[in-house]
Parts: sequence; structure tokens; C-alpha cells
Amino acid sequence: MKNTKVLLRFDEVCARNKYELRRIEGTVTATSMIRLIDAADLKANPREAKVGDVTDAIQESLDESPDLFHFKSKGILLAAGKCLPRDRSRFELSFNDEDIEGVLDGGHNLLGIALFILNAAIGEDAPKVLRSVKRWENLPPVWKGYREKIETAKPQFTFLTPIEVIFPQEGAEGRDRFEDAVLDVARARNNNAELTEETKANKAGFYDAIRTSIDQQLVNQIEWKTNDGGRIKVRDLVALSWIALSKVDGEFPGKSDFMPVSMYRNKGACVSAFNKMMESDEISEKTKGDIRELKHKGVKSAIAMLKDIPRLFDLIYTEFPEAYNQASPGFGRVSSVFIWDPAKANLHDPKYLSSPTKTRFYLQECKYDFPDGFIMPLVWALGELMDYKDGKVLWKADPDKFIKKNLAKTLKVYFGMIQMAGYDPQKVGKTGACYMLAANDFKSRL
Repeated sequence: MKNTKVLLRFDEVCARNKYELRRIEGTVTATSMIRLIDAADLKANPREAKVGDVTDAIQESLDESPDLFHFKSKGILLAAGKCLPRDRSRFELSFNDEDIEGVLDGGHNLLGIALFILNAAIGEDAPKVLRSVKRWENLPPVWKGYREKIETAKPQFTFLTPIEVIFPQEGAEGRDRFEDAVLDVARARNNNAELTEETKANKAGFYDAIRTSIDQQLVNQIEWKTNDGGRIKVRDLVALSWIALSKVDGEFPGKSDFMPVSMYRNKGACVSAFNKMMESDEISEKTKGDIRELKHKGVKSAIAMLKDIPRLFDLIYTEFPEAYNQASPGFGRVSSVFIWDPAKANLHDPKYLSSPTKTRFYLQECKYDFPDGFIMPLVWALGELMDYKDGKVLWKADPDKFIKKNLAKTLKVYFGMIQMAGYDPQKVGKTGACYMLAANDFKSRL
């Protein structure tokens, strides 16, 4: 919520002004909730709200016992930059900084209430209209499209919603304390549904450099926080970032906690190491409360390599089967490998796919579907094509050309590791020696 003002009318309200944060709490009218939904987003909320059992239960409660809803629901927590009292128990809330101001907790309540209002306003066509609303981000276009009907239906809504608003004390010191506290409050209020390490890190600004560096056509397809629905998990990108981060000279927090095999067998460890790095004063600095901004030149340049690494991951995946076949014909016979062949798609043979598989990042169609364990050591070996000069990580060879020229040659050596692992991709991906062999091979071919 940025550069936005919302007027809320409370049916009952009390104020607390003596503490480091100021707070009002009470119950607001349905009309006020409509105004809040008009303006709301969930950018300040660590979790995305999605349709499910929780939102269904909220709607059922509003339908069956609207007079008890404010007793049944924990309501919504808002953080506002300003909260000014008006007449008739009304308060004008100002939201200016979308990173820390807005809905901190209660996103599912807000979504459930919005769906209840839309169902009543739209009528019998509601199930068809609302079929496309799976999470909060799908709601605003539908809400705006039926806003006139909502206005017409408004008199029928009698429910009250518990609302709590926190806002700063007057002056610069009050604002500083507010910024310091908001992220901790949001985390604590959301601890009834455990936040993933990635969600916490995203909220703290740890992934801003990844968001800036990554190919922009992928940005909206990444799940940056819990439930936001991206097909690409941010932990996959964090794991891949360590290929370049490992080239940064010197020790820094988190670096010694990372092991190459974690890219495959334990991405959570990659995330923990990354977060440990990013929360260090050596690597980043606080900007707003606990939100941090990357300042380390070398780390910043390493993360910038992510503009290429997802593309190179897909390239290795698509080139690997043919390179394998040059080393030892019969990749398709490996038990964990499945094949797309249109002529055999309807033979009910489990070895053949009913449709082409696609690469992880850019969704390029390819003939073979196989586990990442086979290629992860080769992806790690991309680090041998990087150099660290003048405090920056950069490519010392064109990685695309290198892969296309050398992958088949590498497989003549690397194939032996696959054999020794019994053609088991899990063993290949979890064996440190495979990573060392792939890296040494790439290094020798430069």
C-alpha cells in the first residue's frame, strides 16, 4: 500500500499511546472493510493469502453468524505511517511505504471477507466469476470489475471485523522505532503458520539483489514468499547463487557453511548459509528497521551472475542426453530416464511420456525427462568458468559456447562416475567426488 489513504469507521475503539508504538484497536464496519479492500495489497505481509479451507471457513462464518464474526475472528493487523482521528469514531490511515506499511497479518481474513462480499454482490454467477481467484493477487481485477454491484449490495452487510492499527509516535525518533519494530511484529503475528526461511529472508530484503539480477521474464514466476504461487522456488536460485558466491575471495559469514552437494541434497542449507551472509554487517546494512540492503561489491557481482545461470542450467539439461549417448549409447535405457516420442506416446508404456517434458526455468521442450542429480555436479562446475578480478566475479570464458563445445568430452570422463553410482541420480547428486571431478574437468578444458 503506497501513497494511499483509507478512512475506517469503528463501531468500538480504544487507543494506546504511551508505548514505543501507538495503537488503536476495535471493530470496524463492513463499509469500512470495503474501503480497505479497495486500497489493500499484501506486500507488507510475510505470507501471501490463498483460497482454501481457511477462507471457506471465514465465508461460512460470515454467512451463518455475522453478528458473532468479530468474536470468532482474530481480524486484521495494519501498520500505518499515520493515523489521524476524525469525527464519529473515524480514523484516517495513511500508507506510504509499501515495504513495511499495510496488512501485516490477517491476509486470509481479508481475502475471505472480500470473497464473501463478492459472492453476495454477484449472485448466482459468482461461482463461475470467482473460479479464477486462487490467491489475493487474482482478486483486485474482479473486485474492481464488480465494484458497482458491491456498492449496491453494501446495505445488507452488517458484520463487524476486529482491526488493530499500529503506527509511530510523533517525530523522527518515533518513526525510527516504528521501522525497527514492524518486521519483528509481522514475524511474531504470523508464527502460527511457520514462515519458511525464504519468506523471512524475502521480507528482510535479502533477495532484492536476486530479484534485480535475474532475467526479468522469470521474476513473476518465482515464489518469493509462502503461498504466492510461483512455479520457480526461490531456494533453487539461492542454491545456484553459491556457484558464483564461492568465487568471492576471502571468508565471510555463511561461506564455510556451504557445501556443493547441498545444491542438490539440501537446498535449505544453502538458504541458511545465504541468510547468514546477508544478515551480516560485513555484507549488508540496515535501511528500514530489519530490512537490509546489500553493500558488498563482490557479493553483489556474484549474485548478478544469476542472470545467466538459470539459462545455463537449462542448456546443460538439454545437451546432457546427447553428450551421454556419445560416451555410452543408451541414455534412454536408464531406469530413471523417460522419453518423449510422439509415435509411442499412446502405447501405455511407462517409459514413454504422454507429452514433452520442459526445462526447469525457461520451459523449453525436450525429449528426455530425468532427475537433476545427473547434472548438478556439471552445473556446479560452471564456477570454473568464472574469475574474481578487481573485487568482482565475471566470466572468463563464454559459458554457452564452452558447454556446447566440451560437454560431450566431459561426459567421457564423467560417465565413469555415473557407472560407479549404479546409474542412480541420487548418488551422483549427493557425492562430493562427482562435483570435484566435473569442476576439475571444466578447468582443464579452458
